[in-house]
Amino acid sequence: MPPGSLSLDALSLHPREALEGGEAPSFYVALGRLAFRSPDILGGTARKAGLSCHACHTNGYSNTDFFIPGLSDRPGHVDVTHSFWNVRADDRRDNPLAIPSLRGVKTKERLGQDLGATSLREFTRRVIVVDFAGDEPEPVLLDALVAYQEALRPVPLVDEPVSLEQDMRDILHHLDALALPLSEEDAALAARMATMIRGQLGFIDERFPDDEAMRDVHAILADWSRALANIADLAENDDWPAARSALATLRTAVADPPPVFADQAPLSLYNPIRLKAWLSKPIR
Repeated sequence: MPPGSLSLDALSLHPREALEGGEAPSFYVALGRLAFRSPDILGGTARKAGLSCHACHTNGYSNTDFFIPGLSDRPGHVDVTHSFWNVRADDRRDNPLAIPSLRGVKTKERLGQDLGATSLREFTRRVIVVDFAGDEPEPVLLDALVAYQEALRPVPLVDEPVSLEQDMRDILHHLDALALPLSEEDAALAARMATMIRGQLGFIDERFPDDEAMRDVHAILADWSRALANIADLAENDDWPAARSALATLRTAVADPPPVFADQAPLSLYNPIRLKAWLSKPIR
């Protein structure tokens, strides 16, 4: 990302999530929640930069801190019809627009600036494929993204700290969702989900500086990522009992992580003081 794109508030706080169904959403909502957070569904620069739908619409709210020099005229605005995202969709105009909240989107008559996108499903597809140069999303992923957006309750925004504990809970939720394609023996979906969950582990890994004190944390996260890759391989080889057993083992490990995570969290970029110091470092 260009210098000046990251801010302390954007990285240390996020809105509290509020979904219809609470902590026990449907599989489609759970899958959509994972895809919404995954850069893998986008393409081009967005994917390379690790951006996702969640980056601009954090937990479904407008990210009013989002700012990219050259594409934003003020925080919370961005030009999505720029060659930075997709050369083919560049309208050759400097037109940053306000990032909208997706809360209550299922009741909205108009979505974005495109009057031709008449449904949430078509609008979501257009954002992925046209605005951000992604591949055509699989139908099940598009269904899931729509289900997730429709589950976003229109409630007042309440900020809460970004925390290791919440991120680990999210990994558990994603692993619980992965159990369904393993039970249904859907290798393609299992592999897709495993890849996206590995990406979420990568975001946690980035919060721990690359130094000797954090070595064990990085090693454990790498082991968990390899376990997910192994689950995908087992599924693709039709070894479903082994895949389900490996998922159960991984879930147990994530549910009760080694003490080193709690020990090192105060020294990580989950700590706003450490994060502020990291953001203040000159770019080399």
